[in-house]
Amino acid sequence: MTLLRARHAEATATLQPQPGETLLDTLAPTALGVRTGCRGNGSCGLCRVRVLSGAVSPVTEPERLNLSPGQLAAGVRLACQTVALGDVAVEVEQLAPSAHWGELPEELLDRPDGAAVAHRTLDGLGIALDVGTTNLNLTLWDRDAGRLAARRMANPQGRFGADVLSRLQFAQEAATTRDLAGMVERAVAAAVRDLVPPDFRGPCRLTAVGNTAMLALLHGAFGDLLASGLWACPERWPSAGQLRWRLSRHLEAEVSLVPPLGGFVGSDLLAAVLAADLLGGATPALLIDFGTNTEIALWTGTTLWVTSAAGGPAFEASGLHCGVPAEDGAIARVRPGTPLGFEVLGGGAPRGVCATGLVDWIACLMDAGRLTARGTFHPEGGKPPFLGDAAHGIMLSKRDIDLFQRAKGAIQAGIQILLGLAGMGCKDLRRLVSTGLFGRGLDVARAQRIGLLPPAPAARVETYGNLALAGCERMLAPEGIEAVEALRRRATLVDLARSPQFGERFLEGLFLAPMGDR
Repeated sequence: MTLLRARHAEATATLQPQPGETLLDTLAPTALGVRTGCRGNGSCGLCRVRVLSGAVSPVTEPERLNLSPGQLAAGVRLACQTVALGDVAVEVEQLAPSAHWGELPEELLDRPDGAAVAHRTLDGLGIALDVGTTNLNLTLWDRDAGRLAARRMANPQGRFGADVLSRLQFAQEAATTRDLAGMVERAVAAAVRDLVPPDFRGPCRLTAVGNTAMLALLHGAFGDLLASGLWACPERWPSAGQLRWRLSRHLEAEVSLVPPLGGFVGSDLLAAVLAADLLGGATPALLIDFGTNTEIALWTGTTLWVTSAAGGPAFEASGLHCGVPAEDGAIARVRPGTPLGFEVLGGGAPRGVCATGLVDWIACLMDAGRLTARGTFHPEGGKPPFLGDAAHGIMLSKRDIDLFQRAKGAIQAGIQILLGLAGMGCKDLRRLVSTGLFGRGLDVARAQRIGLLPPAPAARVETYGNLALAGCERMLAPEGIEAVEALRRRATLVDLARSPQFGERFLEGLFLAPMGDR
């Protein structure tokens, strides 16, 4: 009988693997489940464990690509590629995201003036749900009491892929779209059971926004939509009342999935534009909702140009050698100096760097002359840098920089293509809105320094937490739905994949330099 002894700062366990079973599969159903974002094929490099003792299967090619020689020599392996060949002891580096709801951080609840839901129009309870690729965000509203609760949890679908394309591929291959939808429905039901008295029998309305892929998976019956390139068919989207979720023994919710605009531009962008009142402020105005699927909107005064760009896992710190989510133990700020200083969320020893810390780190290295605009380490800069004690292993690799450059290049291309179609340049922008957990936490000057945000005076830049959720809250009221439909009619969708300028703009965007006009 083979035994696997696993440990982490938060838990320990002794398990019995099945013959040929990977460490990832053995650990998955336990409190020591390992973080992963690629369905176990070794491409994301997240499921790192350190083999403390015992014999395991040989190192695989995906491990050689994702782990440094030093890590392999120290016993670090990818759990999805490793099989125990006898009794083995391992230490888990990163646990899988919690499968439970927690409080939504206050920084995600900041709202522009006038973005609050008109909760007194509700008949009973109202639930606003932002279905993100990485996280689910939910607020519960009552007609008389206003907002009752704000909750957040990792999207349970994440185990089938950290990014949109991986998850869609899984859904198509496994024909499990309805199962994926059920995971979100059960998660919402669990939140409601914790927040609503079990004998509550009043009406309940749930409004959900998200990117096109997440909404298609949530509906559970859009295989043809997924296969056709994700061009939305608003006339075929279910209206409120056609879709109902049983959330508790006595409570059934009337569900409204707000249709996406098209392509990979979802209703979450429309909700963010609504909450920011993008059409009501200074013009021209640009809004960027950062995430694995980054969505961009430009209001010119007459036209709302919209598009999406593959932010990929870099903005969730997934796939980075040193990446961790923006939670306790993550380095969220890096300060110039010799050595570089940093701030850790929650205090204590750092576990890795989240995406805002990565932006700071890159900008500081460039200012110090240790990193070139091409993303290469300066010949005189020595080896790739560590943050803090090298024993922590928090090192910025060339692969990390490449991953960030690709995400940044796609977003910069999207911004410049929209501006070009509108006959404008960065210098013309009178308002710049950055939203999302990453978008709110950015050091704006450093993001502009490396070309992630367009140059704009500080007085014209606004940063908010989850504007998609704020807009979804407004859509609990009828006037909110009417307002977002008016936005839909004014929007012009741009598919970057079909833009003849994308390739050139993307290559320009790979340079770590301020964004300019051309």
